[in-house]
Amino acid sequence: MKNLDLNTQAVKEARVAMFNAMREGDEKQQGEAFNSFAQSLQDSITEQAQAHLDGIQNEMTDEKILENRGLQRALTQSERKFFAEAVQKQSFENMDEVFPETVVEDVLSRIKEEHPLLSMIDTQTVSALMKLIYADPTKQTAFWGKVPDNIKQILTEGFKTMSLESSKLSGFLAVPKGFFQLGPKYLATYVITFLEETMSATLESAVVSGTGKDMPIGMLKKLSGAIDNVYPDKTPIELTDLDPISLAGIHAALTKAKTANGQVAVIVNPMSYWAKLFPKLAVKDANNNWHLITLPTGDTIVQSYAVPEDRMIFGVLKNYALGVSSAMELGRYEETLAIEDMDLFIAKFFGMGVAKNENAFFVTDISKMTGATIPELEGEPNVKRPGRISDVSDEGKGDTPS
Repeated sequence: MKNLDLNTQAVKEARVAMFNAMREGDEKQQGEAFNSFAQSLQDSITEQAQAHLDGIQNEMTDEKILENRGLQRALTQSERKFFAEAVQKQSFENMDEVFPETVVEDVLSRIKEEHPLLSMIDTQTVSALMKLIYADPTKQTAFWGKVPDNIKQILTEGFKTMSLESSKLSGFLAVPKGFFQLGPKYLATYVITFLEETMSATLESAVVSGTGKDMPIGMLKKLSGAIDNVYPDKTPIELTDLDPISLAGIHAALTKAKTANGQVAVIVNPMSYWAKLFPKLAVKDANNNWHLITLPTGDTIVQSYAVPEDRMIFGVLKNYALGVSSAMELGRYEETLAIEDMDLFIAKFFGMGVAKNENAFFVTDISKMTGATIPELEGEPNVKRPGRISDVSDEGKGDTPS
């Protein structure tokens, strides 16, 4: 069920700012971005909920009608008890009920449906903390006929394990104080929608650029050479065009590594897509009609704000394994951030991710690729736009809060 039409322009802009803060900003910038997103989401829910309530008059008391119209989310018994207790206490502190796992499972399901990157990687949700077993795509994991002991050992080496307990990902949950007074269902609508956005931002950022220290190891990272559990960046391949001979080299490398075992995708920041890729993929036919063509290698293009500008990642997305536990901890955040008229909580959930093979993904640098001229934003003529590789240092970037 899709709750209301919450994707307003203000929410879209706040979402982009939140992704940028996750990728580039410090704790203060991240707090401000979450605050802005919370405010835009609060305004959207309040405005549209009131509009629906004004229109249905006497039907307000019929919860099934409200649920069918998307105005309220149908809650399970455990969810109803949890949010009713939160309303009674006007807080998520000192709760007798644990955060319902069904909420997390529902949120993760919707995230996978609505976020192409997270839906295309090998994302698995588990109900309890455990080790996730996955197969290296370059190793043989099946054998015809009777399997002798030496072959069994080879097959066993094709599987790897990943502990979800080694990584606890975090996101802020900023709840306007007034929302505790709107009742369990409106509070649930707000919390679940906010969790969808913060968890997707946290997970996508970690999948792309996670350092490996208390978080997933991102696609941008090597799987060796870690110092204090922080993995170094892959050396990018300079790419100045989208010609077949340039892209063929990357595909040849994937083939040589035996990781071209499916549809190859290119992950790119939307800004880089419009500035660098789109102008080269839009062509005019003999009748002066414009058409958008594919890359000569037929790669699927996936846009994600988690990717730094002027970088592209090539690989088969199913060769990245992400395990997420449906167990979540929710507690008050009382450290450096102070947000007026909001109760700030920290939502922590267990998850770990890693490329299934060290050569599953190749990173390219397209900073020297010719592209469109982007006008300066009004009011910021002398401010460099964050996210460009040429504008920021790579050191310490891409971390998700933990």
